Amino acid sequence: MTRPQLHPSDNLIFAPVGITHLTEDNADLIRAAASGRSQIRVTTAAQLNGVPHFGTVVTMLTVFAFAQHCSEELAIPATIVFDALENAPAEHLDIDGEVYTRTVGDLIDTGRLDRDERVSGFERLLSWAQRRSGISYEFRPYSVYQQLRPVRECLHQIATRLQDFAPIVAPHDQVVRIRPRCPQCRLMQKSARNLRITALSGAVQLDSRCPYHGSYSEIIHIDGGGWYDANTPVRSIQKGYLLAAERDLHDACSVSADGADWGASWHASILAPALAALGIPPANWPVSIFTPLITDRTGGKLSKTLYVARGTYADLPELFLNLDILLKQHGDQILDLVWAEVTKWAAEPRRLHRTYTVDYISALLAAGLPPARQLQTA
Repeated sequence: MTRPQLHPSDNLIFAPVGITHLTEDNADLIRAAASGRSQIRVTTAAQLNGVPHFGTVVTMLTVFAFAQHCSEELAIPATIVFDALENAPAEHLDIDGEVYTRTVGDLIDTGRLDRDERVSGFERLLSWAQRRSGISYEFRPYSVYQQLRPVRECLHQIATRLQDFAPIVAPHDQVVRIRPRCPQCRLMQKSARNLRITALSGAVQLDSRCPYHGSYSEIIHIDGGGWYDANTPVRSIQKGYLLAAERDLHDACSVSADGADWGASWHASILAPALAALGIPPANWPVSIFTPLITDRTGGKLSKTLYVARGTYADLPELFLNLDILLKQHGDQILDLVWAEVTKWAAEPRRLHRTYTVDYISALLAAGLPPARQLQTA
């Protein structure tokens, strides 16, 4: 008798980990915070630094699957907010030993980058996930996000108490990086060596220096106007502050969803101390959910940078790098295969709280594709 072929997931080992002892369903992670609320708002984010790669695809689909599952389990409508970070660096210039950058948004605004090239892949993925899950989403650019009043209020509090927040957001050099850009050429000094932050009444003044145009200032009013680049730890704190405020603004259970590389020490050393310093009661903190990490064969995070620059994963299919290639080769069928997997992660604690190797994902996709449409190596 021929034995039935095992599915890749049949070979998984689910070693018990802390939180799985306390939860029978992943909806338990937000059950208390969602009690009495009229909606669930799940916020996630990605830098617009190219076409989404496979890790981003998996994370975003997991977020939609989690929102769908919790909505059905708790009988509360859910929505997703996608923060599109066009403030990601797109150009680096070394000028007299200092590195200066321009953002994706800067290059789009000046016609040096095609907006559709940077955004269409994300919009296509979000639209597919919305249709598949029935969960609606909001596409929120950084230019909009950085002007929201709670985000500006948080900025002002940080600027007012730099001595308290510098050890949290910059433990190595104590430099809080809230960077303005030159109003003439949009260069920003990456090190923030010339940055001076001053808290005013109802505003923050940012002073810096452009290597071409000299000194300049940007006034960031709490009520809006102006632009600044908050680096990752500052932006992470602002997001936590915003989501705490949205509990009342939207009568919502606020959920922050990120890849697992943003959990553990980042959450414990950056976000939690900062929210405590801001005086936000723990009961009002957003619930943080972390999606499984896709790892390489050595146990490290699968890195698009290593893939592109060094050919580290040269034997992997190119579709792991580029959503456009993935869909061109296999169409929506491959998204259906990923969706079938991540819906299990979204519901079962033992599947959510673990990592998955790229070999497992490759085998998973190969098992679901017909022989004539197997994964093509680059």
